[in-house]
Amino acid sequence: MKAIVENLLLAADQPVTLERLRQTFAGEADKGQLDAVLDELTEDYRTKNLQIIAVADGYQLCTRKEYSDWVRKFLKLDKTFRLSQAALDTLSIVAYKQPITRAEIDHIRGVDSGGALRTLLEKKIISPAGRKDVAGRPFMYRTTRKFLDYFGLGELSDLPTLEDFQASHLDEIEGPLQTEISFEGPSTPSPSPDAGPGASAESETVFSTEDASVPDVVGEDTGSQ
Repeated sequence: MKAIVENLLLAADQPVTLERLRQTFAGEADKGQLDAVLDELTEDYRTKNLQIIAVADGYQLCTRKEYSDWVRKFLKLDKTFRLSQAALDTLSIVAYKQPITRAEIDHIRGVDSGGALRTLLEKKIISPAGRKDVAGRPFMYRTTRKFLDYFGLGELSDLPTLEDFQASHLDEIEGPLQTEISFEGPSTPSPSPDAGPGASAESETVFSTEDASVPDVVGEDTGSQ
């Protein structure tokens, strides 16, 4: 059974869930047996050049981080191909506030997020999560299983908390903490949630599109969590 599971993990192109393994063995192995096999395999691979990690509600046999540059070179992957800061900001808001509408995201960021949302939808890191029961019935968005896989998370509860961020930030601060912030000087009004793409000077530096707006109809759900 251990050898079979090892080969299944190698053949799979995505994390393998415990339920998928149970269905594959069709009653020949129960959850406890499969759990024990996976734990043993994970331990075996701690001393190997590959690793087995628990991610996105499943298990995956994958390369190690220290060999990532060689893997990228072999697969001819562009190391600069990454999400822009705008996309990361938007993704963070969706991850912690989901399900959330575009207008709510724009309100939090203070700028139009149409282009960033389009990028995340195209990369299938987020997906539609139905419509909000308010006037206009806008789409809501949520993260997908690919989001968990990409960031190495087992589930959303593995995301760091606000307290984690605060503790990390305080450890990096040297000298006295700033206790007063001045808001003097002219302020620039934020665009309204319904403002078009031209309402913000922010640009997508990596995944640019000619039309930065998110269409009212975004197609089918990606089948995510």
